[in-house]
Amino acid sequence: MDGFGKWTVLAAIIAALFLAERSDRAAAEPVTLRLGYGAAAEEPLWLIVAKPELTYSAGKIYNLDATRFPGSDKRAQAFEAGAIDLASSSANGVIFAAAEGVTAKIIASISRESSRGFSTGFYAKQSSPVRSVSDLKGRIVAINGFSTSGHLWLKAALEKHGLDEGDVTIAPIPFPAMQQSLEAGKVDVVELPQPFAALAEEQMQLRKIFDAKYGIPFDEELIVLVGKDEFLKKNAEVVRAFLADLQTTTKFYLDKPREARSILIDAKMVRVTPEVYLTMTDYYRDPTLRVDVDALAKMQEFQIKAGFQKKKIDVRTLVDPEYLPK
Repeated sequence: MDGFGKWTVLAAIIAALFLAERSDRAAAEPVTLRLGYGAAAEEPLWLIVAKPELTYSAGKIYNLDATRFPGSDKRAQAFEAGAIDLASSSANGVIFAAAEGVTAKIIASISRESSRGFSTGFYAKQSSPVRSVSDLKGRIVAINGFSTSGHLWLKAALEKHGLDEGDVTIAPIPFPAMQQSLEAGKVDVVELPQPFAALAEEQMQLRKIFDAKYGIPFDEELIVLVGKDEFLKKNAEVVRAFLADLQTTTKFYLDKPREARSILIDAKMVRVTPEVYLTMTDYYRDPTLRVDVDALAKMQEFQIKAGFQKKKIDVRTLVDPEYLPK
């Protein structure tokens, strides 16, 4: 071998060692994953935050920087501003935003509104003169935010009785403050998902006026996980690792609900008494995290029919299953 050949081999060896060292260094430095999450129906997601030991990749492939947002509007604003990388979101809200030109990719299903589980309810005090949807005219109804699932469920229920949202006063209130607002008489009816519904039913005398399935009689995606396409593609392996962990915590939650809920109580992720939270009826969750695209299509048709959404989009382009475990 001549001198040039020896130097070529030596350069190749040095380059290989450098790449190996850089690879090892990168592997030792987990990527920071900024997550925005909400206050209801997201237990498997909360478990990753509360007890990362349940996962394989937390602290190894990614470090989770998680922020809790009581209201969906602030979370959506943070996501659009690039302050968070992944966000839990109302599926109806994602469809509505996409129709308005604000796009996000749905990468996982966290919970569903289904006949197979709990359905979000709208409640009044037992002493209230509001006994049915027809009695809502002129009343104040609290929902978690505009252009959300709760907004659509309210609108659908009202239209079923010949009313529209102009016949009520809509008050956007974060879920954690719903019960207090109802107790104080600031509103007449509140939207209560779990675990807030179970707690309020334990502590107050309530009457359920209607639930999510009253005006929309088919299964819906409730809470989904979204990310921006550019971020997802750039951090594909990290996102795949995170979703594999989410699938693990979902299985743990479904297999051992009391143990999983106890972890969330101990971590103060949920401020509900054990007697209520450990036995509550919960939402249906798909253990594979697969998004029901057909349900999204039905949801969009209903939004358009209700006048909630003006422009139709191809909902299939919103879903990217590429990052889910195979």
